[in-house]
Amino acid sequence: MRHKIRSILRRRRNRVLAIFIAVNFILAFLIYSNLLTYPNTFIGTTNVSGKTAGQIKTLLTKEQSILPKIQVKDRTYQYTYAQLGIVVDQNLAVHDAFAPNRKLFPLNLFSFFQSLVTKRTIAPPLMFTQAFDQFVSDMTFNFGDTPDDISVDPETKSLVVSENSEFYRFDKQSLRALLVTHFGSYVHPVYPQLAKITNVTITQVSDVNQKIAHIFSRPMMVYLDMGGTTPGVELKEEDIREATVIAVTPGTLHVSIAVDPTALNSVITRRVHASGFPIRDIVVTKNVQDDFLNAINLRFAGEDIAAVSTTLDDGPNTDGSVADKYIEVDISQQRMYLFQNGKVLKTFPVSTGLDEPTPIGKFTVLNKMGLGFSTIYNVWLPWWMGFSYSDKLHAYFGIHEQPYVLTSEGKPIIPDNRLGTPSTGGCVALAPGAAQEVYWFASIGTPVYIYN
Repeated sequence: MRHKIRSILRRRRNRVLAIFIAVNFILAFLIYSNLLTYPNTFIGTTNVSGKTAGQIKTLLTKEQSILPKIQVKDRTYQYTYAQLGIVVDQNLAVHDAFAPNRKLFPLNLFSFFQSLVTKRTIAPPLMFTQAFDQFVSDMTFNFGDTPDDISVDPETKSLVVSENSEFYRFDKQSLRALLVTHFGSYVHPVYPQLAKITNVTITQVSDVNQKIAHIFSRPMMVYLDMGGTTPGVELKEEDIREATVIAVTPGTLHVSIAVDPTALNSVITRRVHASGFPIRDIVVTKNVQDDFLNAINLRFAGEDIAAVSTTLDDGPNTDGSVADKYIEVDISQQRMYLFQNGKVLKTFPVSTGLDEPTPIGKFTVLNKMGLGFSTIYNVWLPWWMGFSYSDKLHAYFGIHEQPYVLTSEGKPIIPDNRLGTPSTGGCVALAPGAAQEVYWFASIGTPVYIYN
């Protein structure tokens, strides 16, 4: 009987002891789980088993101080994580490392026993920010020996590139994967893949060639004011290309556009002759070149210029140096030029003498009045400026607006409207508006040069 009682007491004592041991194990496990990571826990290649949160952060700080080595062909580069645009999130690493510990009992216990035989690897907490994308975009490598050669094709007038450069940048996904895999273990450099970059020069040249092509994309009408007649001639695309000179500065890819005067003269003369209109062979003067060049530059800038209006003349007889300010009249061209400070300020079509020749030579403005009257022709002469006295006519030759007469109702009528051809009694007549502008331009004593 006693033996039986002792056996029962022994079994009860063993159960109590087992329960005590189990409770203490569970308490120890719970304490362990809250403080230390489970066995076989790795962050990348770094073993953080049985580490506290503070110890893990210390390890990550050490790993972060090891600069990544990146190999590009025969060159090795080292960058800080800040330079790479990467943030090492230590709190995230701690959170992931303690994920099994936070499971409810007994799941956390099962995870613990599983960790005894199974390795758990957590990805390094590398956060790739927008600065990483910018780093990859900005970091380019040129393995070419010489710069690209850019020239102009003389036939097509387009830019041609001889590609000598070889530009590459990191393949973003390859570099990203290697940085994650080798975090904290850069004993040897990593070799990310390289992506070939589309040659920027070729892209820029392509854009410029599109603008150049727009110059020659369609014909252009050229209207030539020939002193009373304005024939229009069509320059074909090949004509425009022939008369246009394209040059490029390779370093800056700056394109300059000019006009070949000889070629422009040839194509205009050829097209005018083909239209059956009589024209002298030498037609291209600076103003024609300038007007044509202006239209070409506007096309290069993207404007849809279909026509050019210009004046067919030989230009002034002087170069602006004969006086600070003066008036020049060319009878053969039926044009007036206003010069100031060595430059042509304005040019106007005029009508010179028919009944009496306009005097030739150097004169000055002798008198001015807003409205003059001719007793010879009985016409009013607005914006009158006399420059020479005729003993034969006992009257002044002058510069004025086209003359007019008054009807019985007092309405002005211009009897002759033939600007650009001789039609006056020796004076120099201008269109309304132009005469007033010349009147205010000149003063008493302003030189007047008249050429035939």
